[in-house]
Amino acid sequence: MELRPLKDSDYEFLISLQRQDDVWEFIGTLPLPAEGRAHHLFTIMEGELSLGFAGLVRSQAADGNDFELLCAVRSEVQQRGIAKQACQLVLAWAFHTARLERVIACIDESNQPARAIALKLGMTELATRPPARTVYVKYRDERSLTASTQQAP
Repeated sequence: MELRPLKDSDYEFLISLQRQDDVWEFIGTLPLPAEGRAHHLFTIMEGELSLGFAGLVRSQAADGNDFELLCAVRSEVQQRGIAKQACQLVLAWAFHTARLERVIACIDESNQPARAIALKLGMTELATRPPARTVYVKYRDERSLTASTQQAP
């Protein structure tokens, strides 16, 4: 599995993900690929097959200056660890390449799989936001950067 930058040609794939309720129920509105200059979005690939998307979008969930980690994978590949692996790669890119100080994730309380992934990634609770959402945060840790940059895009 690897990440490649999201392209305009991936728009139809994103639309197909949005049509899968169990994939998109917590995502909301995603910026179009052409709007990606303010965001950092990637297609999750296995060979030539697109499995989902992951990346960082500008977020107002905390203090308004953060990037929020998002990930969605096709229904048929859920429960295989793809989302966790993709999020690890995005975080490695965020901290090593983009040199961000922190990344957040604003997760609905009923989205247990995303909450579990956030905790496995080493994210910690930062704050709660109405309605029923928790903001998690992961700070850049220079010591762990060298270990986590394998396969970063």
